[in-house]
Amino acid sequence: MDEQEDLGFNEIEAETAEEIVEEIVDEEVLESAEQQVHEETSEESAVPPVPEEKIKGSAYSDPFFNIPPVLGAMDGLDRETFWSEVASAKPRRKKPSLALIILAVLMLVVMTLAFLTAINGRGWLLKFLNGGKSIEFTLPTAEKPRLDDALYQSDGRYTIEGVSQAVSPSVVSIEIYNSKTSLLPSSQGSGIIMTTDGYIVTNAHVIEDAVRIKVVLHDRSEFSADVVGKDEGSDIAVIKIGVKDLKPAEYGDSDKVVLGEEVVCIGSPAGFYGSVTKGIVSGTDRLIKVESFSTPMRCIQVDAAINPGNSGGALLNMWGQVIGITSSKLSNTKYDGIGFAISINAARPIIEELVAVGYMADRARIGVTYYIVTQETADKAGVKPGMLIVGIDENCDIAGSGLESGDIINILDGVVITETETVKKLLEEHSPGDRVTAHVYRPNEDGSAGTEFDISFKLEKDESSFIETEKK
Repeated sequence: MDEQEDLGFNEIEAETAEEIVEEIVDEEVLESAEQQVHEETSEESAVPPVPEEKIKGSAYSDPFFNIPPVLGAMDGLDRETFWSEVASAKPRRKKPSLALIILAVLMLVVMTLAFLTAINGRGWLLKFLNGGKSIEFTLPTAEKPRLDDALYQSDGRYTIEGVSQAVSPSVVSIEIYNSKTSLLPSSQGSGIIMTTDGYIVTNAHVIEDAVRIKVVLHDRSEFSADVVGKDEGSDIAVIKIGVKDLKPAEYGDSDKVVLGEEVVCIGSPAGFYGSVTKGIVSGTDRLIKVESFSTPMRCIQVDAAINPGNSGGALLNMWGQVIGITSSKLSNTKYDGIGFAISINAARPIIEELVAVGYMADRARIGVTYYIVTQETADKAGVKPGMLIVGIDENCDIAGSGLESGDIINILDGVVITETETVKKLLEEHSPGDRVTAHVYRPNEDGSAGTEFDISFKLEKDESSFIETEKK
């Protein structure tokens, strides 16, 4: 079998082909066609043949293209001349038109934008088309009559809407970052503007472990903040931003708060800026500790929702005055409708000292952790009322006084101890380094009458409000 048969082709003899065609095609038509081919060939014979060395090795040297002419239509042309002319007549490649190029580019751009929009949202595309500027869009709503008088109740107090409009610009959102390179905040809280030049009060636990602090104002402008001072014992802190002409809140008299009074809370629970909730005063003069070692703070109990993010926000009366600093850490998460805010009268002296010196310079502490045994509990247990000691700081002077865990300090500096407030007032009247005496009752394990003795010790400096400057 020859090479052509390997490729699947059988050579056809010219004579056999002509016999077949003659039965179908009229001889005159065939002669006319052959004559026309001869004439066209003679006219084009002036085209110089392509050198054989250019043909050899090209696609036209393939056996597929070496099939002999069929039907005798190519009589008069030798094989070399025919294929030389075919090679020289190779069609020229057309260049794409400018219109097609532009259309292809436009389609590529549209497809790219569609892809990015699907990933990043439509807002990205609008911002891109607007030169990088955010699009300002306000959803149109039906206008309703708004008069200044409509924001007040008949007795001159604000409505809830009035409180919101009057005070919201004075409440900020606080974002805490635990490293200088963090892109997302590790926690959030709220704060209240105190002065036009940037002093803001919040909770100490809000800025705990903060390496970087960002304050977001009511108009969504953002500023870095520095810590002025904090007092972990009272859960009060002051920070400052470098901005002028701020709108400070008005501060009321929390001692005048009464049970059942309407109140409003403004803060940023769960990062929702400027959230407003309402409620009533459920209790006053509640002494609450942030931690077991903390100074008991006088708080206002409310039924308004206080959640993480609300901490450091404002508790307001219906005059639009701050009467408390809300704290989710003080609120009991096990029960609904129980929230606490540090009364502003209790916080005021702490705030003033933090602004003045950056910490509570003259606060004294005993150096113990304790629970109060009331007179009623003492009578039932057969012991004396007072401070039941559950822990002693070994670095404090009282550790060498002979006091032990389980002892009860019944009298401190001549005053019988029956409540936490009594201890707090005594410490406020003394300074670090003052020596005080205490009468101690030590119960017997068998339930019999215990022993009593006196001790003397120096009060320690409360350093819970010191700032670690390297974290700033």
